Amino acid sequence: MPSHLYIHVPFCDGKCHYCGFFSVVAAPSVIELYSTLPAREYDCHLARLPELGKAPLRTLYMGGGTPAMLGNDGLKRLADALAKRLSFDTLEEWTVEITPASASAALFATLSAIGVNRVSIGVQSFDDTILKRIGRRHDAQAAVAAIKRAQDAGFANTGIDLIAGLPDVTPALWSETLDRAISLSLTHLSVYALTVESGTPLAQQVEDGLELPGDDDQLAALDQAEAAFGEAGFARYEISNYALPGFECRHNLAVWRGYDYLGLGPAAASRVGRMRWTNSKDLEEYIGNVKNDTPPPGESTAFDAAEDAEERVIFALRLSEGIDLAAEARRFPALAGRVDAWEQRLADLAVPGITERVGDRWRLTARGREVCDAVLRELV
Repeated sequence: MPSHLYIHVPFCDGKCHYCGFFSVVAAPSVIELYSTLPAREYDCHLARLPELGKAPLRTLYMGGGTPAMLGNDGLKRLADALAKRLSFDTLEEWTVEITPASASAALFATLSAIGVNRVSIGVQSFDDTILKRIGRRHDAQAAVAAIKRAQDAGFANTGIDLIAGLPDVTPALWSETLDRAISLSLTHLSVYALTVESGTPLAQQVEDGLELPGDDDQLAALDQAEAAFGEAGFARYEISNYALPGFECRHNLAVWRGYDYLGLGPAAASRVGRMRWTNSKDLEEYIGNVKNDTPPPGESTAFDAAEDAEERVIFALRLSEGIDLAAEARRFPALAGRVDAWEQRLADLAVPGITERVGDRWRLTARGREVCDAVLRELV
């Protein structure tokens, strides 16, 4: 049962041009009410799945949106409501996503007081022109100040997000961004390739003629990041994530390694037992249901034992550690019938340099990471 909890806070003060995550601009009264709802949603799930309360809580991740939109009092209410239901004594990692615009000293004091020990700051770029072009509501100076403020507040585990492949970012400008990130004494760096999500302002801009870097340019930018970060001591432990030793995101590792997790909030996803479900993106409907002690609506999928095992194991190929198929078959006996076929397919993919075997584990090569999704489809 889940030892890993995700809470989605769906509020922002605007929409970045590339963002496909569910977020809304809401009235203060709605935001104030929301701080009490994730805990009540947990009660709804616990009533139908009593086993949820049996596993010790190990990681908690609050994302968005912008969790700081709850305000310092709202964050305290949310934490207090959770603490009445869950023991934080076993909590190893509590991450909160932060925007530079929200990163006040008071916010970090609140996060520290409620038990947060890891922050992830959405920087995306250190160039003011680029930041404005993609709809961010901060500048480079604010991003650097936010990082320093977090570190001064005692958050030794501080990371940032960057986006590779933004329009008009030359290799030289990208190099400046990477060097700036390395200079800031961070422990974790995420580099996401720009994707065009349907319905976003970026998608409309592309339709209107905006030219984005091609696939080769984007891959070159990712290679540039890997080289720079590797030289600085960061290991690429997952396709989009780098960390100093011991600072890998434990919550995300648990998800990629196929462990149960519970998601609370509109649009949040859960994986519990042989079920996967995703809450509806309708905030009004979410509020109405949870206030009436009813689980929020959404889409769900039930798996048989083999399907469950396949899905839990396959995404570990995103990790640099790869997968030990024999060990996974012992963990998930229903996978045993697939091991020989997967071993053969991974061996076949080693011929063109897509996979490699290191000891008992299969993992993707640098070339394989470029086509990870295609490899996963090959196996399932």
